Amino acid sequence: MVKYQDIKSLTSDELKKWLRESGEKSFRAEQIQNWLFRGQVKSYDEMLNVPPSTRDQLAAAFRIHSLTEADCSESSDGTLKWLFRTADGHHIETVMIPANDRFSVCVSTQIGCAMNCAFCRTAKMGFTRNLEAGEILEQIIRVNWHLKTLSEDAPEVTNIIFMGMGEPLMNLENVHRTCCTLHNQKLFNMGRKRMTVSTSGVVPRIKELVDRNTPCCLAVSLNGTNDEMRSRLMPVNKTWNLEALLAATDEYTRRTDNYVTFEFVLIKDITCTEQAAKELVRIAAPRRCKINAIVLNDSSDAELQPPEAEEIDRFLEIVRAAKIQITLRNPRGRDILAACGQLAYQQRKVEHADTKSA
Repeated sequence: MVKYQDIKSLTSDELKKWLRESGEKSFRAEQIQNWLFRGQVKSYDEMLNVPPSTRDQLAAAFRIHSLTEADCSESSDGTLKWLFRTADGHHIETVMIPANDRFSVCVSTQIGCAMNCAFCRTAKMGFTRNLEAGEILEQIIRVNWHLKTLSEDAPEVTNIIFMGMGEPLMNLENVHRTCCTLHNQKLFNMGRKRMTVSTSGVVPRIKELVDRNTPCCLAVSLNGTNDEMRSRLMPVNKTWNLEALLAATDEYTRRTDNYVTFEFVLIKDITCTEQAAKELVRIAAPRRCKINAIVLNDSSDAELQPPEAEEIDRFLEIVRAAKIQITLRNPRGRDILAACGQLAYQQRKVEHADTKSA
């Protein structure tokens, strides 16, 4: 028996195996997944070419949906943030960022996070559990449902960023399943360049991402230009230091022929200094990479403050003078705590949670 309770978490082979063991025809797997991921149906009853008896068996064995919308906030800049309740009574947040004809969704991969980065509000939540692939995919599907309410010919989600709650590479199995489903031409048909998996620097899993040929791009939260600075902000650096991290990104670039995006949070008197800019140049210059600079958002840590505009300009000037590609990202959703590092929800103790019903 497969271990997943959400039917969207199953691979095609797993679904075929379950159908055979249940006395059903395995070819139904393609029909079912078409309804789940192309039709994005809300109930088994909508699977019109699947026999009622098969639908009944599916409903008895698997949830078709695992999330319930608990809240939705809209930023003054158009960014939307959803609070979803999981089937076992916890909560996650999902963000949609509209920009011209693009609809990017920042998905959560864990309930909470164990990485404890100093500048991230999610770190204050602690870690509860990994999300199933179906729970990650459902975040995207529910955003598509929202877009369809705006107009009949509304576009669907165009880009996926695995940068919400949690460390994606600490849930690599389900992130890999999600990316493969999204990339499948018969299902979502999303190009690998439209999916970005971000990591705080879990070095062995970066190598595993390459070994698995996970269809995605890689972003690394660098946020420090030497080990002392980075360890202060990101405890993961005490396990895998900058040398090990950069070796892993170099291997990623060599084996995939893709560039790496370095995310870099600008923090007053720590990462946004002339010395840090020069050290960042030394890191980036010999590598095929681009840098996304992000001004520190509210992190509930009084010791960390955003730099002044003049400090930011000087930092960027030094990096750009060395012909390094660096972009200062425009923060989106700050007023609803939907910007980078701001996703957090105080989980409550769950008693008698329903782990079966949709």
